[in-house]
Amino acid sequence: MPKGIGNLKQLQVLKWVNIGRSHRRVVEELALLRQLRKLGVENLRREHYKKFSASIGQLSSLRSLKITLAEDDEEAAADFLDSVSSSPPEHLRSIYFWGRIGKLPARISSLYNLAKVTLLYTRLDDAAIVVLQELPNLLLLKLLKDSYVGTRLTFRSAKFSKLRELWVGGLENLEELDFEEGTFPELQTLKIRNCELKSGISGAEHLPKLKKLKLDYHVYVANLDEVQKQVEEHPNRPALEIRHPEYQKEREDFYRGNTSGGPPADEHTEEIEERENS
Repeated sequence: MPKGIGNLKQLQVLKWVNIGRSHRRVVEELALLRQLRKLGVENLRREHYKKFSASIGQLSSLRSLKITLAEDDEEAAADFLDSVSSSPPEHLRSIYFWGRIGKLPARISSLYNLAKVTLLYTRLDDAAIVVLQELPNLLLLKLLKDSYVGTRLTFRSAKFSKLRELWVGGLENLEELDFEEGTFPELQTLKIRNCELKSGISGAEHLPKLKKLKLDYHVYVANLDEVQKQVEEHPNRPALEIRHPEYQKEREDFYRGNTSGGPPADEHTEEIEERENS
């Protein structure tokens, strides 16, 4: 970021800015951009965490915050998130976070206006899902490339009360999606890509307002026949879209021992699309 950026008093959109080599005083100038509504920074480093979090805490007009951490400086990121959540922009509606943090501070669940969360490479576990499920007005959750490290992702009863869209993609360890009865009472769209669900999907029938279940690029679901039956018997008759049925067949043959070789190389399609959309 150039020196003097704080003089652009009417600036509303600033993205993607490589903040890694910026002087700390320039990072402090962000606090002067009181009209800023969208901010996207990349290569955020440890020496900037304190100044950056203090600056964005003063941006009362900020609605969208996108952050990519420096790859060699990610271990302290959870501390940064903790400082941000202690004094967040009051009207923040969207967070995009790229980088290994390992955990989410519980105070994030107090972000009342937060409606959209996108996570990549965060390496989170079930404790983070517990934090996310308490966000009172979350409408869209994207758990993308390496954002979650567990093998079974379970969504608990009476949680995610307003969520309408869930995207799951590029989770290399994930083997099973499980929806308990009473979870996602408002969920309409479930989108999955780049996942090998060796133990399948359970509980689709527990999603009362489901309209679309989309199995996108490179998805294998072990119990696909059962899922199809659940969808057919669902009161809403949601649409089941299978983008690559030939991939499902290839993986079925592989697990039965009829063919050799593993899944195709990960094309990182979800992270590419997310960056372009940002």
